[in-house]
Amino acid sequence: MTDFYINPIFWIGFYLVGYTITIAVLGISGMRTKAKNKMPKPLMRTFILLTFIAPPVVLPFTRGPKTAIPTPIALTVGMIILGINFVIKILAQRQIGVSPALKSNGKLVTTGIYGWVRHPLYLSNGLLALGMAILFKSLFALLFSIPYSLSYLLIIHFEEKALLEEYGEDFKSYKKRVPWRMIPGIV
Repeated sequence: MTDFYINPIFWIGFYLVGYTITIAVLGISGMRTKAKNKMPKPLMRTFILLTFIAPPVVLPFTRGPKTAIPTPIALTVGMIILGINFVIKILAQRQIGVSPALKSNGKLVTTGIYGWVRHPLYLSNGLLALGMAILFKSLFALLFSIPYSLSYLLIIHFEEKALLEEYGEDFKSYKKRVPWRMIPGIV
C-alpha cells in the first residue's frame, strides 16, 4: 500500500477523476463562471497542476514495462519534443499570462502562436506527455499520452462554447482564420 504512488494505475485514475470533474464543471451551464469566480485561485491552480501536469510528468517514473526504443534515440527525440513543448508554452503564456483559466475579462488573443493554433497550451501539454514518455521509455506513459492529448478536444469543445458566448463574432472570425484547434493541418 505504501507504493501506491509508483503504480501507474493510480496516476491514470487520478487524471481520470480530475478530468471528469473538469468536464462536469465545464458542461453544466453556468458552472464554469461560478467555479472561476468562487473557487480560490491557489486551489484552482493546485487542481490544474495535479490534474493536467502531474500525471504525465510522474507516470514515466512509475513501475511498468519499458519501450524498446534505443536509449540514444529516446534521449534525442524526447528532448526535442520537450524542447518544442517548452517553446510553445513560453510563447503562449507570454501572450495570455501564466494562469489564463483564472483570468476574468481578458481580451481574445489571436496573434503570435495563437495565429497558428487556437489552443497552443493544450498542444504543449500533449507534447509534454509524449516527450516524457519517450525520454524515459515508459510504455504506460506512451500509451497514456495518446488519450491524454485527445481528451483535450472535449475540454476545447466546452471552452470554445464559452468563448463564442463571450466574444461572439470576433471568435467566429478567429475560428475561420485559424481552423486548427491544437495541431496545424490536422486537428
